[in-house]
Amino acid sequence: MQIQTAAEHGLLRNRPFIALWSAQILSMVAANALTSALIVLVAELTGSNTSSSFLILLAIIPAVVFGIFAGVFVDRSDRRLVLIATNALRAAAVVVILIFGEDLLTAYVVNFLVASVTVFFVPAEAATIPGIVRKRDLLIANSLFTFTFNGAFLLGFIILAPLIIAFAGFPALFATIIVMFGLAAALCVTLPASEPVKETLGVDVAGVAVRRSKRDIGEALQFLAGQPRIAWSLVYIAVTYTLIAVAGALAPGYVREVLLLPERAVALIVAPAGVGVVAGLGLLNVAGGRLGHGRAVGVGLSATVVALIVLALARPLALIAGRAAEGGGLAGLPYFIGLVVLTAFVFGVAYAFMTVPSMTLVQEELPELIRGRVFGVLNVLVSVFSLLPIVVVGPVADIWGVAPVFLGAAVLVIGAWLGGRRVRAGAPIGASDTNVT
Repeated sequence: MQIQTAAEHGLLRNRPFIALWSAQILSMVAANALTSALIVLVAELTGSNTSSSFLILLAIIPAVVFGIFAGVFVDRSDRRLVLIATNALRAAAVVVILIFGEDLLTAYVVNFLVASVTVFFVPAEAATIPGIVRKRDLLIANSLFTFTFNGAFLLGFIILAPLIIAFAGFPALFATIIVMFGLAAALCVTLPASEPVKETLGVDVAGVAVRRSKRDIGEALQFLAGQPRIAWSLVYIAVTYTLIAVAGALAPGYVREVLLLPERAVALIVAPAGVGVVAGLGLLNVAGGRLGHGRAVGVGLSATVVALIVLALARPLALIAGRAAEGGGLAGLPYFIGLVVLTAFVFGVAYAFMTVPSMTLVQEELPELIRGRVFGVLNVLVSVFSLLPIVVVGPVADIWGVAPVFLGAAVLVIGAWLGGRRVRAGAPIGASDTNVT
């Protein structure tokens, strides 16, 4: 449905958009395959949830430290060159593990290096979309990029990495990832150049770089303080990415400890969630205009809370099913697994309902002069929201199991639902803004 609608809107005849979208597909599949490979490698070397959490933590720290400054840098640079450089540098970072071998320290270092470069890639890509896509096409463009984000996770994390590791080993996978990042950089060469911003909201930016960056960051935060719709949309996006980070850290342990299945059965959770995202995007295409921004995000937040609570209660159900299996009765186990699969599907639908309308609103209402900085703030929000959970989820899951983790995530989502309730109710996007059919 997204492809058909894109053709109707002319996106598939927009060469810069196709180049950027293709580069995103290659780079996202490569990045997810790398993450999958490093998680498997660290699990083989250590065998604990805490080590996996630390691996993901190393991917978050650079965004906390450099995120907003990366947005400032993007606004002061040609975004095309930033996209080329970030893909090329990520390819170079993966070369490190081919040179130094498959050990724990190298895995951590490569993960940190790739994450540090990605801090600059994210705001550059997000800020480029409105410059090459007409305003009326932004929602479908964001739907396509969200579809790619989740499809790339399935293809890279669940299919490409496990298959190449199983049949050819880690070196072959790392070489494939290097080629994919290189091709993404080549595609970005074909994008139109963008002029660096010379002024920030009418303010003279002459002066030393440090003072200018601090002033630019202050302006971005001041702008967000006066734009609650944009600010809360960034919060919703940050919450969804936090949930993805937590799920990525705990998915293998969840499958092993809750579903009582081997870690490789993680596809039972990830695949239906990916299908749910696609279904959610389709529902947005059909009903997004009638729902509006506020209601769509509210539905997504509510469904996410329900899904997290069901997942939190799944452990005792798994234990009951396990006892039944030990006694020779397997009747309850398929129903239990079916419930988890359905819950993962609902979570995917909810993710689409939270992310796509929120990102569309941000891109529609942000002025060109401050766009990169605000996306840098988003990158930091994602990282700050993720930092504490990722620090604690591994040890908590190792000691008490996954239920407290999912209950804590449900509390976080409830807080976001309550905090932004008035803004969602008072300022929805109209049908003319969200209808993409």
